[in-house]
Amino acid sequence: MTEKGATPFTPVEPSMAQSNELQRKKRLRRFAFIMIFALFALIVTILVFALVAMRVKTPRVEIRSVNVEGLYVGNSTYNMTLIAQIEMKNKNFGDYKYDRTTMSISHGGVTVGDGVIWKGNVKARDTYRMTVTTKVSSSGLSDASRLSSDIGSGVLMLNSEARLKGKVYLMKFWGIELQFVKKRKIVEMNCIMELNLTSGVIQNMDCDR
Repeated sequence: MTEKGATPFTPVEPSMAQSNELQRKKRLRRFAFIMIFALFALIVTILVFALVAMRVKTPRVEIRSVNVEGLYVGNSTYNMTLIAQIEMKNKNFGDYKYDRTTMSISHGGVTVGDGVIWKGNVKARDTYRMTVTTKVSSSGLSDASRLSSDIGSGVLMLNSEARLKGKVYLMKFWGIELQFVKKRKIVEMNCIMELNLTSGVIQNMDCDR
């Protein structure tokens, strides 16, 4: 009950302008929190990327074995097909994608055959194996006397080289590789091998590590 002559208390509701102002301040605070969180996440991502990028390793490629087919040997000529089993190891936590290139076979510093290494991808922390077929011929060798001497020794010293250009992709988002989070890596292979002309077998093969 109210005393006689007193005015009853009536709650005063905030005006529409005050309500809109409160809503605006709430939206600003929410937006500020989102921006702070996004900035923090970006800083963490950059730090993680920097740590990973500094530790990127160059993948390793080498010839594991070589089979010789169709070997023909004359007094100063030879022809054959080499089938090489190549192994590439990627120890990084990102995939390594490389472009198409060639593997060359040389004798005495002169190229006697080329094989194609097709464009490919080595998964993170994985080993990829491929087969490269190369037709080899002495037709490009001009020093006939040296060639005859090498053939007469019963052993041909051959060299195999390849240079792969590619990129290690360091980060994925929902399975999609981020194109700007990558590092270029060039992988080089250099193997020396001896071909026994009597048995037609590759022996004493050594690849630079």
